Amino acid sequence: MGAHDSEPRDRAEWMLRPLFRDYQVLEFKGGTIFRGPASAYCQRHRQEVEEGLARLPGAYCFEQWEGTTYLNYTLPGPGAKRVNHALHVGLFAATVFTTLVAGADWRLDQFLSELGGSLAGLAESMSLGELFTLLLTKGGPFSVAILLIFGAHEFGHYAMARRYGMLVTPPFFLPGPPPFPPFGTFGAIIKIRSPMMHRRALLDIGLAGPVGGLLFAFPILIYGLLHSSFEVIRYWEPGGTLRFGNSLLTWGLTRLLVGAPPPGYALDWMGNPFVWAGWLGLLVTALNLIPVGQLDGGHVAYALLGRGQRLLAYFAFGVLLALALRFQPWVVWCVVMALWMRPAHPPVVVDGPCLGLGRRVVGWAAMVLLVLVFMPAPVVGLE
Repeated sequence: MGAHDSEPRDRAEWMLRPLFRDYQVLEFKGGTIFRGPASAYCQRHRQEVEEGLARLPGAYCFEQWEGTTYLNYTLPGPGAKRVNHALHVGLFAATVFTTLVAGADWRLDQFLSELGGSLAGLAESMSLGELFTLLLTKGGPFSVAILLIFGAHEFGHYAMARRYGMLVTPPFFLPGPPPFPPFGTFGAIIKIRSPMMHRRALLDIGLAGPVGGLLFAFPILIYGLLHSSFEVIRYWEPGGTLRFGNSLLTWGLTRLLVGAPPPGYALDWMGNPFVWAGWLGLLVTALNLIPVGQLDGGHVAYALLGRGQRLLAYFAFGVLLALALRFQPWVVWCVVMALWMRPAHPPVVVDGPCLGLGRRVVGWAAMVLLVLVFMPAPVVGLE
């Protein structure tokens, strides 16, 4: 780091020094973390201090550790990218459009063909008003439901990361042209630009996403099941439908709210937009809770087990590879996890503070939740 590049950091350190009794300076690729016990002055004037810190370019948090109040302040480096709000809004708008098209049971090329006919005023085409009314009425319920689930998941991570004073981007929504994927989106992601400080932060941030998503996925799924019916299974026929797999949770909810299907019938998962969105929400939650690398489940497992997380990750790989005998796409997911996320979770910066009994119970409950929502074969009849 050159002398010119160090000026913002030195100036920030001079301003922050009175707020600490003593402190550590932790450099990382994207900036600098100042961490230490808050000074008596800082604690007496905490409201004014927080107002001042909020005006600085970084992120901060106060936390309790063994009866001591700690202050963390993360200063972005000179090369840190600013949040591109126009990009986030544009991606979200595009994802609204593609999920509307998917929810209306159109392929993107079909909708664009209809739109072209409407703009050209062809006699056999709908008017623009009729086309967009149909798009909103048919595709709106699914679009709203799936964006609520995926948005709540990522905003849960985002809000908790901000709570711990981390540099993090707002969610990037990822549009997908139906029918690839058939639900019109590849989900949403955030980018955390500062390291995980400790295992407590890791657990809270890792859990905030699945909890946020499930707060919407559960009621949406239940509402949809109450308005669903069974259909004849024809997935093996040319042009027939696929049969969607169950987790223990969806199996139990289906039996409780809809009943047992007659022989030769299965629940019409795609027949109701809320059931379809809820099923997808649970599938995505299950994939994220697998205890591997930087997945949410990897965060939770490392917070609970430390370096022992890697043993749980290798066990998860073994289970998925065994299940690939029935559902071959699990091989692809294992390759993605191995190459992109790596089995072992990277270490946190400091060892403490301890999780406490309450967080440990919630963390292990998340692992039990994985068992309940995991689908051994999400789609049956996939060629």
